[in-house]
Amino acid sequence: MGGSRREGGQRAAWCGAVAALFAVVVDVGAVGAAEPWPRFRGADGAGQGGVVRFPRQWADDGWAWRATLPGSGHASPVVWGDGVYTASAEVDPADPTRGTRIITRHTLAGGKQTWDLRLPGPFDRHHAFNSSASGTLTAGPEGVCWAWGTAAGIHLVAVGHDGTRQWQVDLGPFVSEHGYAGSPALHGDLVIIAVEHEGPSFVAAFDRATGRERWRLPREPGRATYATPLVAAGPDPLLVVASTTHGLTGIDPATGRVLWERRCFPKRAVSSPLLIGPAAERLVIGTCGDGGGDNGLFALRLPAANDAAAPAEPPIAFQLDRSVAPYVPTPVAGAAGLYLWGDRGVVTCVDPASGAVRWRGRVGGTYSASPLVVGGTVVNVAADGEVVVLADGAEFEILGRTALGEECRSSPAVAGGHLLFRSKSKLHAVAALPATARAP
Repeated sequence: MGGSRREGGQRAAWCGAVAALFAVVVDVGAVGAAEPWPRFRGADGAGQGGVVRFPRQWADDGWAWRATLPGSGHASPVVWGDGVYTASAEVDPADPTRGTRIITRHTLAGGKQTWDLRLPGPFDRHHAFNSSASGTLTAGPEGVCWAWGTAAGIHLVAVGHDGTRQWQVDLGPFVSEHGYAGSPALHGDLVIIAVEHEGPSFVAAFDRATGRERWRLPREPGRATYATPLVAAGPDPLLVVASTTHGLTGIDPATGRVLWERRCFPKRAVSSPLLIGPAAERLVIGTCGDGGGDNGLFALRLPAANDAAAPAEPPIAFQLDRSVAPYVPTPVAGAAGLYLWGDRGVVTCVDPASGAVRWRGRVGGTYSASPLVVGGTVVNVAADGEVVVLADGAEFEILGRTALGEECRSSPAVAGGHLLFRSKSKLHAVAALPATARAP
């Protein structure tokens, strides 16, 4: 833990350089308390909660509020305005092949449920770590969109902020032994969704106001993909899709035109892609793997926007093997490096430019949730519901542990001065510390 003064200076310089690298694409100070958390892993799918500080651990009476959901599931919470949105499922006790999926809205300030929208339909078998309501919603000015499905069919539904169903489109069947768990993403007036599985596969965009299909990119079938598309905003927006069959693909989100592609994944894509670095040195990070732990991470060096001479297949900047690469949890960029939160409870911090390991530490447990970075910490939740808080620093340090009290396979969120968790049947909120307070 000690080290020389010179080592400390090198560490500080390294952390500052990495923070500067991330600040161009992932502005860790820009996602403040007033920002929404509009999709899986927040703005740009980057898992950035800003500079607001939260307790590192808390007692059972330290929650700002907790709310029981009308069903169970793994859909992560999203936030727009004062609304916290998620989805649950309730099986029909008389017929386990049918039931109701339920979209709910709770107030961010106090956790009061203001409405629910019930979607009756078929249920089918799924992986033990999946559920009948696993996909995360995406939120925007007009309301929220959600995708749910069974082997018989996938349904993309749009709902207003008042709970009124606006439209629904059917996307065809989903062929996988693990069941459906896709999440859409918004880009301006488009809702974008990837459907990649053993049957007819595609990435498509739908008009947010009407549900009309605006473009469709056919894809080769293969083992089901569960990654959420990444839409990076800015003057040159970029859609990045991770796929078991296609690897990592860059797409023009307005038209569906493929800009580049690297078929680098030998295994299934479950975690979502992450974009880091300044415009001239961007890297896209993607992982693949399987339940046996045979995982891999690939970092592609992307061309500058509008570079007509750029190769159609971006080069691999670095790749990491099963010893550090996660399978389900998506990596996250912090001030001290790129964090790889392993499925089996080992966290690795690597240099984002080279992939060199800075430190590793064991937190214990197993993980399906993806970590976020907020207020100088890295936060994630184990499958048994234990919240683990680490220091976003040059050394491995566990700052706190808190129990949710039940299973959790959903990723946390930050918005409006609240740190939000969704366990199997509940929403939980922790309030930010006062600006003058120091974390205990």
